[in-house]
Amino acid sequence: MVILDEFDLNILRELNKDARIKITTIAENTGISRPTVFNRLKKLKKLGILSNPCGLSLIKLGYKMATVGFEVNDEDTRIELTEALKKCPRTLTIFKTPEKANLQVGLWGEDYETLNSVIDSFRSFDGVNIVRSNYLGTPLVGNVTLFSSLPEGNVTPCNKVCSQCNRYIDKWCLGCPMSVDYKDPLKK
Repeated sequence: MVILDEFDLNILRELNKDARIKITTIAENTGISRPTVFNRLKKLKKLGILSNPCGLSLIKLGYKMATVGFEVNDEDTRIELTEALKKCPRTLTIFKTPEKANLQVGLWGEDYETLNSVIDSFRSFDGVNIVRSNYLGTPLVGNVTLFSSLPEGNVTPCNKVCSQCNRYIDKWCLGCPMSVDYKDPLKK
């Protein structure tokens, strides 16, 4: 576990107010020298506490969230499933839990049909049962950020081709955001 001191916390508070704040302004607002702010920011980034990818607001876009509880029978399968889910651009978070649904996954989708399609696609994993799925809707509070990525080809991170998928063909799914087949609702 990483321990942050008051300098780190003050810097993070300033960044929370405005992520584009200048180092000089952070130094002025916190009473910390500019070189110290610079070095602390560098340290926080190196530790992985501070990241800088630009993202899209789930709330502002009106996109939906869901959680899926998987029952995974052995550790090798859990590791394999976790690695596959980490590659999926619709995965927001993954938790290992002590419950029957011992792997919980948070997902996003542009609409409920796409979320349902994504969850349905998980049924193809061997040695994994979906114990529950909860459709949460659009968050009311809390800024969930989607890290946008550009399509790279027609094969998705899970090695599927959207244009050959029945859910995509039948318009139940907008496709994978990493695929050139993706029907991005932001592009009207």
